[in-house]
Amino acid sequence: MIAGCTESNGITPAPQAEVVHPNPTAMSVTTVPFVPGPQPTSVSVTGAPAAAGDSPESGATFRTVFVNSTSNGQLITVPFGDRVLVRLIENPTTGYTWNATTSKGLAIVTDTYTAPGTTLMGTPGSHEWILLPQAIDTYTFTAVSHRPWEEVTGADKSFSIVIQATNPANH
Repeated sequence: MIAGCTESNGITPAPQAEVVHPNPTAMSVTTVPFVPGPQPTSVSVTGAPAAAGDSPESGATFRTVFVNSTSNGQLITVPFGDRVLVRLIENPTTGYTWNATTSKGLAIVTDTYTAPGTTLMGTPGSHEWILLPQAIDTYTFTAVSHRPWEEVTGADKSFSIVIQATNPANH
């Protein structure tokens, strides 16, 4: 329907989803039609894991594990060198933004907000962090959604995961 009209323009837009390129440093994003169903918990990519500090220019292959709000409270096990992409819905037009923290040794490679693809007021976008464990170890990622000018309370929306980086030879 067209806003303010009682008849359809005949076009039914399909919902859209984003698929992130397995090399998050390139951040290629492709828009594809959305298919309802459970969200993936990992993106499988062929190639050897990259060592911490490697770059795409060095020829290293980076694998990325995708998590979203359905992974809240879970243990995410990844081979050392793999990255974790956390994507959460965020609506800064209401004042609510995510404040993320990590344990020592878990690097935040990127921290990005993506606005919605519409001009409708109040439509949420998404906040993404790409995380890279710096050693074989166990780490935490925690985010709290709140208004920065207000005190953090126990009632605020929160998200947390435990990331366990393991020896790639064991996978």
